[in-house]
Amino acid sequence: MKKKHIRIAVDIVMTVLLLMLMAYSLIGEELHEIIGTAIFVLYIAHHILNRGWYKAVFKGKYSLQRIIRTVIDIMLVITMIAQPVSGILLSKHLYTFIKINGVSATAREVHMLFAYWGFVLLCVHIGTHISSPVKKLWKKSKSTGIALTICSVGISAFGVIAFINRQLADYMFRKMLFVFFDTSEPIVFFFLDYAAIMVLFASVGCVMMLCVSAISGRKNDHRKQNNANYNKSVRTLLLSCTAPLFRILGKKMPCRNRAE
Repeated sequence: MKKKHIRIAVDIVMTVLLLMLMAYSLIGEELHEIIGTAIFVLYIAHHILNRGWYKAVFKGKYSLQRIIRTVIDIMLVITMIAQPVSGILLSKHLYTFIKINGVSATAREVHMLFAYWGFVLLCVHIGTHISSPVKKLWKKSKSTGIALTICSVGISAFGVIAFINRQLADYMFRKMLFVFFDTSEPIVFFFLDYAAIMVLFASVGCVMMLCVSAISGRKNDHRKQNNANYNKSVRTLLLSCTAPLFRILGKKMPCRNRAE
């Protein structure tokens, strides 16, 4: 299997497990700890497979797109470190051998805060990296691009409703310090809601990158046009200034490019 395919497989498995991880009480604490450990291992594998990012982080120019991606990636790294560390301190099954007295209350708040921020950031992160394939898809087939856009908008609209109903903003900004789970609700409804929220924030990341790319492209085109106009003006000025000299010397003045 090629490295590219391994990266894609790791990312897909990590995304699916993330949905399950958010269920917490609905899947049981022990399974939650197992899935959390699996995601952290996959996250490490993800970084090993993409270690070139670390080698290039201090190289090259930073466009607006690269700055946005880098900031999101750094924030995501912080959340992905804070979650397992705080989770281990709260562990009641896998890591009971690690106990530090007097930190459970703080660890619980940190774990909950970074769990929801990490979820949102990971979805945005996915969106920023699928913007290029989406752009290529639009160029290749507009009808497919339109169909994909309609589906994304519809699911994102459902995601907005789910985001509000599930009170994620309250958890993210510490307005609520305890997560409420309706144990009587079919778990499939929970997963559908969170899947829609994932699509919502992935779409936000994708659209953000596409907008930045479009703005940057226009600026580059404008800059190229200005440079072309400047060069044309300089050539015209030089030809105008040297014309008398060519006449005095009895030589023909060089012809200007007809394309100009």
